[in-house]
Amino acid sequence: MAISTTAAGLSFYVPVSALFLMDRGQSLSDIFIFESILVATIMLTEIPAGLVADRIDRRFVIIAGFVLNAVAEILFASSGSFVGFAVSFAISGAGIAMLTGVQEAYIYDSLGPDADRASVGVYGQLSSLDLIAGVGAAVVGGLLAEIDIGWPAVAAATAAVLAAAAACFLPSQLPEPEDAEQELESALTHLATGIRVLFTTPILLYVAVASSASFVLFNAVFTLNQPLFSQAEIPVAVWGVIGGGAQLVAALYNHHAGRIEHALGRKYALFVAMSFGVVGFILMATPQAPLVILGFVLVVLGMNARGPITTAVANRVIPRGRRATVLNVASSIGSLVGIAANPVIGAGADASTTLTVVAIGGVLLVVAVTWILVANRYLDEPSAEEESTPATTV
Repeated sequence: MAISTTAAGLSFYVPVSALFLMDRGQSLSDIFIFESILVATIMLTEIPAGLVADRIDRRFVIIAGFVLNAVAEILFASSGSFVGFAVSFAISGAGIAMLTGVQEAYIYDSLGPDADRASVGVYGQLSSLDLIAGVGAAVVGGLLAEIDIGWPAVAAATAAVLAAAAACFLPSQLPEPEDAEQELESALTHLATGIRVLFTTPILLYVAVASSASFVLFNAVFTLNQPLFSQAEIPVAVWGVIGGGAQLVAALYNHHAGRIEHALGRKYALFVAMSFGVVGFILMATPQAPLVILGFVLVVLGMNARGPITTAVANRVIPRGRRATVLNVASSIGSLVGIAANPVIGAGADASTTLTVVAIGGVLLVVAVTWILVANRYLDEPSAEEESTPATTV
């Protein structure tokens, strides 16, 4: 898993993705339409992926996800039309859907009885590997773009093929059903039960919607930073260095995610992560290049720092045999926000990139504050495993 995660993190074209797409004739509005296509495909695909993973084999779904990602990267690198890019984003969405909740559930259940205690640290370590890979890829991608704007995409496609090959060596994982009834239940019943778990667990529902919506807003930084960097007259050759530096900072932070969570507690650790994004987006609206760069670094840090915490919170409250299904149902609901938000972000960016990043910072501030309110009420409720374990008397 670590090898696949690292290879998949070699996204050489990310620092110049908007420039690449615009060089191929696409506008900022087109780019955010592609993002909506990506999110819509994720929403349509991840529930079936979760059902297959929980009832057949999570390994099979994870391998399929990495393979689809490789196909999408190859198509992205070779496309030159709106339709071609739209198809590549759709395939990428299907691949992501097979990796999100399923990969998280695979890792969580691999940790055994100490999963809740160890999960934040493990998720943080894997995120750190992904980010460290991204550091080198960002620097190299920026340099490749100086030679030919299409080379970073070709390099990313090659890395994605290597990630898919490495995933084939993962061991099988089919969670045992909690009881005989679950073993015999139909896929639709399994799905309905997963939906019921989601809507009867307030903190899970909040994390599902707020986390997915926040990800869409955070992820916009990798497109919005490029026109802002241009306005601040930051040379393209150093964009990759800036992106790599931001990912390195996030990797170092996530390397210590477990320690940070233990020191601050989950409630405040997530609030701090969200606050990085709030401050970062506001700084990116300033005309000074150093502040724009600092803001970008803070947004990337916040985006990645929140991941291990929200993942651990969600997995903790879901029964073991239903984790992939419930996580994917939750993500699908949150994806509806992304489908609606991306065209709005794109239209806003075409009108004023500066005002758009300020607005995003304001929305993230609201999410950060509401998280504190939700955590105060629901965070300390028993985990799914604790609730299912019968009490013993001495």
